[in-house]
Amino acid sequence: MLADLIQKITTLDEEQLAIVISCFKPVVAKKNEQMLEYGAVANRLFFINKGCLRLYYRNEDQTIATRFMAFENTFLTSIVSFISREPSSEYIQAVEMSELLVITYEDFSYLRKTIPKWDKMYIHILEYGLTVITSKLGNLLTQNAAERYRNLLKNNPELIQRLSNSNLAAYMNISPETLSRLKSQI
Repeated sequence: MLADLIQKITTLDEEQLAIVISCFKPVVAKKNEQMLEYGAVANRLFFINKGCLRLYYRNEDQTIATRFMAFENTFLTSIVSFISREPSSEYIQAVEMSELLVITYEDFSYLRKTIPKWDKMYIHILEYGLTVITSKLGNLLTQNAAERYRNLLKNNPELIQRLSNSNLAAYMNISPETLSRLKSQI
């Protein structure tokens, strides 16, 4: 799956692709396992073969605000921390048992220096992240909770099917009670 995605985005030859793939190490994450803690520097970029990871914040009152849910064939990291090498203000957690391929910051940087075409993957990851966050922010700013729920039903039904109510509510930035009301009304 990873090799297919890489070849779809870039034009690496077989040797370059083999080098890239060798930099990704398989990791199995247990359900609820923390993959990045608040205050740690994001040193790993995850590619999800199977499962789901969430990127979230914990507010001062200990409520959780989920920024992104990543499913199969998606990359995830705390991108600001990964790029800046500064401590992360976010957490990453496995929502389900997840089969991941993981590349370290050092290996990712090595690929950027030695395989110039790898930058196409870097740009793809950045552009994907930018479009997802901009779309979510736009929805939060312009739609009420019912509209956001209908939008998820239409465009991302896997979120509703695969996530617990508490995770879905945190993703939608609403309370679990509000989500229950929406589900019964819609």
